[in-house]
Amino acid sequence: MKIKILTLITCITLASCNNGKTSDAAAKTGTSDSEKKSETITFKNKGHELVYELTKKTGDYQTLLNKKDVVYTYTYQTPDGKKDVSTEKYIFNGELSYGAYKQHERTLPNLEGLIEQGYDGDEYWLKHKGNLITDDEAALKRVAFNRPTNFYWFAMLPKLLDPGVTYDYLGEKNIEDTAYDIVKIAFTSENNKPTDIYQVYINKDSGLVDQFLFTVADFGVMETPNLMQLEYEDIDGMLIPTKRQYKKSNWDAEVTDAPWIYVTWTNISFNNNLKKEEFKKENTMTNHTVTSLKSKLDEKKANFEKNADETKKRIYNEGFEDVKNSDILSQAKQVGDKAPNFVLKNAIGKTVALEAYLKEGPVVLTWYRGGWCPYCNLTLQQLQQELPNFKANNANLLALTPELPDQSISTTEKNDLEFEVLSDIGNKVAKDYGIVFTLTDAVASIYNKSFDMNSHNGDSSNALPLAATYIINEEGKIAYAFLDTDYRNRAEPSEITAFLKNNL
Repeated sequence: MKIKILTLITCITLASCNNGKTSDAAAKTGTSDSEKKSETITFKNKGHELVYELTKKTGDYQTLLNKKDVVYTYTYQTPDGKKDVSTEKYIFNGELSYGAYKQHERTLPNLEGLIEQGYDGDEYWLKHKGNLITDDEAALKRVAFNRPTNFYWFAMLPKLLDPGVTYDYLGEKNIEDTAYDIVKIAFTSENNKPTDIYQVYINKDSGLVDQFLFTVADFGVMETPNLMQLEYEDIDGMLIPTKRQYKKSNWDAEVTDAPWIYVTWTNISFNNNLKKEEFKKENTMTNHTVTSLKSKLDEKKANFEKNADETKKRIYNEGFEDVKNSDILSQAKQVGDKAPNFVLKNAIGKTVALEAYLKEGPVVLTWYRGGWCPYCNLTLQQLQQELPNFKANNANLLALTPELPDQSISTTEKNDLEFEVLSDIGNKVAKDYGIVFTLTDAVASIYNKSFDMNSHNGDSSNALPLAATYIINEEGKIAYAFLDTDYRNRAEPSEITAFLKNNL
């Protein structure tokens, strides 16, 4: 599920908001405001209550603490085309932070090659090509800015209930026929230093932030606020702002002519068993084994079983049985069969032929149902992580979807994919492979009411492909086939790599 909302978000000093202090009430129990779930909360005012309800929808800080840690890819691009790409790793308890920048045209661009930044809970450190830097004061100051800033951007909404945050309800306002509650958020000042000011616009219908103004106190930007637009994704039960763009604005939150700065988070993985000692400057950050796709899909399935109503679960289960009882698996192409060739267009309209790719080496061919499918997005992200291993075995990856090109390009951008995503309109290629089925009327009704599936696909057939994966060898024959009537089960990307390495 993806929720698009307009938001403004701060990127600088909010990291200082959680300094280990707790409110008087929380101190008695050893928990922060954002951790208390079972206690009765006394709201300071209506603004405080609205922010509390917001964090209930997005997930609060205790939810992050329960997930232990996170690993994800951070991409930041300026209007002039300069880009930072880093692998970010955080431990939520203690706010430990690490970033490995494989591309840094904006952050310390004078240092060529890999740079690593870290915060171990006590000090900030910087490495260049594995060597510790201790004598570059400006570079170390940049690390002291980047580490808490990147951490806070990721944890911002859950941390709006941190101790030291103040709320001022400013009233209601209609913007383009949408009614908002406006809340001013500020932070307790230390040593009388200026602190950031936020002005959040909470949609009265959804209870979510659609628009958010902020200042940047560390850089003296207090008069002219910034505006950021966000797209949220539901990742493991939390609403995470994975795609954002921001620019200069004014206190009326106008979209000015200023250029946008783009920020995306992809390949998000929680519970990676990160260790605190790995964040020390003396140590080398472990290249942790990627959490299996199966474990992520199983967690998504468990969340659905826990939170969905009984009617919806019954309808979906009947849908699974309908596909299972069909003869689709016997009709599908199998290992040893000749793979039907195809010519399709990718998300930007370029023609792509299977035969052309087979001249370069084996092809991993996979189908996904659409960008609206959370299981598909998890799979695409995991495939992207595994892509270097596919290429190391001389294989290319092609993903097919029945969605129209405009939809597939959105999926490509959202997941920061570096492989071809092809629109198989009308499931023509999927039919050649024998993997197309028709949804039950009840399931199709839910899909079309929830996200207008037929508009995504450009037809009213209510037909979808199995979430199938094939490996096709250079002779054009199918060497590997993953076929399952339950779309929640997918081929494990690491197992695909193992097959390529050992069999082709």
